[in-house]
Amino acid sequence: MTPDARLDALTAALSGAAPTNVGLDALLQVMDSMPVLFSLMDGNRRLLHANRAYLSFIGQPLAELVGRSCAEMLSDDQYRLTQPMVDRALRGEVVQSEGWMPAPGGGQRYVQRVHAPYRHADGTIAGYFVLLDDLTDRRTVQDDLFRLAYYCPVTGLANRLLLQKHMADYVAVGEPFTLVIADIDRFAEVRTSLGQGFADELLVDLAQRLGREVQRVDMLARVSDHAFALLLAGPCDPPSVERTLAQVSAVVRSARSHSGAAVFLSSSIGVAPWADGHEQPEDVLRDAEIATSRARESGGLAWFDPAMHARVVEQVRMEHDLRHALENGHSLWVAYQPIVDMVTGRLAGFEALVRWNHPERGNIPPGVFIPIAESTGLVVALGTWVLEEACRRIADWQEKRDPGSAPLFMSVNLSPRQLSDPDLVGVVRGVLRRTGVEPSWIKLELTEGAVMEKAEQSIRLLRDLRAIGIKLSIDDFGTGYSSLSYLHKLPIDSLKVDRSFVSAMHQSEENRAIVRIIVDLARLLGFDVIAEGIETTADANLLRALACDFGQGYHFARPLPPDEVERMVEGKLPWLAEG
Repeated sequence: MTPDARLDALTAALSGAAPTNVGLDALLQVMDSMPVLFSLMDGNRRLLHANRAYLSFIGQPLAELVGRSCAEMLSDDQYRLTQPMVDRALRGEVVQSEGWMPAPGGGQRYVQRVHAPYRHADGTIAGYFVLLDDLTDRRTVQDDLFRLAYYCPVTGLANRLLLQKHMADYVAVGEPFTLVIADIDRFAEVRTSLGQGFADELLVDLAQRLGREVQRVDMLARVSDHAFALLLAGPCDPPSVERTLAQVSAVVRSARSHSGAAVFLSSSIGVAPWADGHEQPEDVLRDAEIATSRARESGGLAWFDPAMHARVVEQVRMEHDLRHALENGHSLWVAYQPIVDMVTGRLAGFEALVRWNHPERGNIPPGVFIPIAESTGLVVALGTWVLEEACRRIADWQEKRDPGSAPLFMSVNLSPRQLSDPDLVGVVRGVLRRTGVEPSWIKLELTEGAVMEKAEQSIRLLRDLRAIGIKLSIDDFGTGYSSLSYLHKLPIDSLKVDRSFVSAMHQSEENRAIVRIIVDLARLLGFDVIAEGIETTADANLLRALACDFGQGYHFARPLPPDEVERMVEGKLPWLAEG
């Protein structure tokens, strides 16, 4: 067919009559201006016409394509793919589809295809036309968004959301599964000390080797900053799961960066099988994370049981109630335990101890709510509140103490979270300013574990506090992991002997020697010594013989509400009256 004859056929097919040349030119120009690839084929599947976009995509001029069949223009695979759509178009259907197709110049393009019939004036099918819309750029963006939404950018693993979708698919088809979460211990410290780049290299190494060396894993995902999830399909078989967990632990212990540098890592692993009580796949993930949290507390591995969930729910309720108590200040109060001068028996000061009288549950022991406050960060606000309450009390009591007696001091515990708070010094300054308290009246008590965990940082902070005039004390001395190389550098004033040493003094000479060594060490370093947990007169006499400076315990008084303490401030000391 000559080009003129082809155009005549094209004109007749499109209009059903012979249009003017002007109309035909306009039609062709419109087709050439379209970004969509357009081709017109006759009933024998031979090309009649194609627009400029199509010819550019194919890379051939129109004169070389006219009259060629689909089989000649397309690859075998493309031909087999498109012929069912062509068949339907020639039967009068409009067919839409989309997918990847090879580009003539190489590579793949993602296109949306429309195959539709065109008809003669009498309605009979003369052929079909094809519209190809190149959606590659849009599909690439969609794929990028999909990767961002469902994959970890560091490790390339599935993320939490994709894991949940995968679990939902298992639930939909009734496939049981077990979820394992391996949380890398101390990962935040590794990242802080060795840098984000090194930490990312470790994560990539762990992801690659977990996928390569751990068996029976149907999906591996990164579900948090330092936790991996392993999805195991099929009924839960504990011995088989335990073997998988051993492989996971081995991979974590041998983690390396790309440069080959190694760091010792361990993991806390939680396991939760899908059970009848689970309503959503997210419930399994929740339970596995609860088990992982328990494993972190106890070390190593924990299988989920419902009691763990009940405990977490209780902690959440407790956190909510504690937060509310801090906001309204009604159910929290501060008890004060006297600290006594062991030589004179006179009152030297107090230790402030927070108490919580829950409106529904009654008195909640500090050993229950303080760990919750510590883990949630509420302890920072709680510690500030206690410090302010204690400062107001000591400011009032200084005015009521015996004339001529030494100023009383107030010991207030400082939590590890507070010690890590960069605003701590400013907070203490603010409390002192608001309450009008002399800094030397306040003694902040820190555990040796909290200080030694970040010794250099702690030393700088303690020096800043000391510069204000605050006194400092190491609480529960001897129960942590103090280093003598650091102890003499600490800008502290006191060591507090832990009650466990005090209660054991009468059991053996070795136990008495421990207390004597602590007292002698304090003397050598210029610290005074406070012994806690003094229960009996014998305890008090022995500590006096060891030249201990101060003491506190039930032998003198329990922690008391402020109104009872005030009588002691005024000179009514029951332990002297008993003597």
